Amino acid sequence: MAIPSIVNWLNDDIDNGNIASALYVTELNQYPGLIAIGHCSIEAVDQLETDVKLGRLRYVTSADPEICEKRSNLSLKDCWLGEQFLLYQLSDYRELIPQGENKENQNYIEAIKLPETGSSRFIEWIAETSQKIFCDPLSGYKLCLDSLVTTSRQRLLYDELKKDWTCNN
Repeated sequence: MAIPSIVNWLNDDIDNGNIASALYVTELNQYPGLIAIGHCSIEAVDQLETDVKLGRLRYVTSADPEICEKRSNLSLKDCWLGEQFLLYQLSDYRELIPQGENKENQNYIEAIKLPETGSSRFIEWIAETSQKIFCDPLSGYKLCLDSLVTTSRQRLLYDELKKDWTCNN
């Protein structure tokens, strides 16, 4: 089973990686001032607003006119990559929220703390960055991967992929 990872993204080997998906930003009902950035299949977007853990949907790529104008759909693997890049860029605002009672097998939700002032501008930055990533995929992928590639194995795979991109353009 090929789970999302940079190596699997570079090898185009993520389970269900090509299904139509969306990246989203939502408030968290039980944690005022915190948001979550995630991705889901395009069919699950409507269910986000009915999830009791999630609050108001603040942004979703499937409703972004600039992205929709340039791309008919986004793949799960690309939404995952965009999510990882945004979480990396916003790491100074990151908070881990423990989920569940079992401390040995503790799961966490990775949340982002909104600044006390300018939270709307914060969401706008996420939307603008998402547009940069998804409206021009080649430069968007490079933007993400230049930050996220950290190991020599990832670097070798990334260099090979850049060669393919150069040859195909």
